[in-house]
Amino acid sequence: MKTKPSTYAAMASAMLASIASVASADPVRHVPPAGATAQHPVELEADAPATSPTLKVHYRRSGQIAFAETELVRKDNRWIAIVPATAVAAPGLEYYLEANGAPVFASAQWPHTMRVAEDADDERRTRDLTRFGGARSRIHTSGELVNFGTRVVDGKELVDRYYRIDADFSYRLWAYPLDELRVGYTRLVGETESSACPDASPCTATAGFRVAGWFELGLAPVEGFRLDGRAMVMATAAGFGIGGRAEARLGMLDGSHVALGVEHMADVGTAGFFRLGWGTVPLLPMTATVEVTNLPDPTRDTGVRLYYDIARVIGSGVRLGARVGYAARNQNVAGFTGGATASVDF
Repeated sequence: MKTKPSTYAAMASAMLASIASVASADPVRHVPPAGATAQHPVELEADAPATSPTLKVHYRRSGQIAFAETELVRKDNRWIAIVPATAVAAPGLEYYLEANGAPVFASAQWPHTMRVAEDADDERRTRDLTRFGGARSRIHTSGELVNFGTRVVDGKELVDRYYRIDADFSYRLWAYPLDELRVGYTRLVGETESSACPDASPCTATAGFRVAGWFELGLAPVEGFRLDGRAMVMATAAGFGIGGRAEARLGMLDGSHVALGVEHMADVGTAGFFRLGWGTVPLLPMTATVEVTNLPDPTRDTGVRLYYDIARVIGSGVRLGARVGYAARNQNVAGFTGGATASVDF
């Protein structure tokens, strides 16, 4: 059976109309951004005539299944869409554009992937979270006995020692440069030589304080460098007093670092120290400290302490440590320094 010429003509006319429609369709041009930063909105731009059909962008985080969508709006002879900051996260953002339901850039099956990088603070925060196993809080306590030795004068023993107990809670904010907050309690009580004896002969008197509370800020303006500042209020034998502590540290407190600091407590004394820490042995952080101090009485001669700390991480955020060392105010008399620490991260 032969096809009528009129049928061929109709088919040809339809094909020509379809080709003409496609050829006359206005193209949508889009150049994807090179990249984006996490938690920052992304602006997508397309070039198309004002008479273009409805343009939409479908987007999702890499690894997600469902797409969200938003329409492009006309602005300054361009079509613009804003992907909200909540949808922009590492490692990437996937999206495609469509006009009147038809893909014009990438597709749902093959979306375009744009790399998303974390900003500097986010990357640093991620490293800190990894370093501490996601733990932001720490409870810590320590105690030590410092003995500068015992002198014998006219058959009388003159002891020179004190003990110190510290307990504190810290919270890692990681809101740089504000790194950490700490609140704590300190007790420092000792016996040392005194010049205020009834018969003007050497004697031993109690020194120090039983109760002190303090607040400390840890500032980390750049990664690897930390400044700690502490304000202290204490109840001493002479009444209420104030004190403070400051430390500058390069490196990690629980790893390799160097630190220089000073602590002053009214009616009790002042101490300056230099500390070297190393974390070369896994799970066994160690430090060595040189301290110059007149504790526990500001009228005492300046003494020197040398001590060594070692800790053991035993799991579940728990760490136990020990301290051993030497203390002396002169070349003839010296004594032992010993202590222990315990902390838990959670």
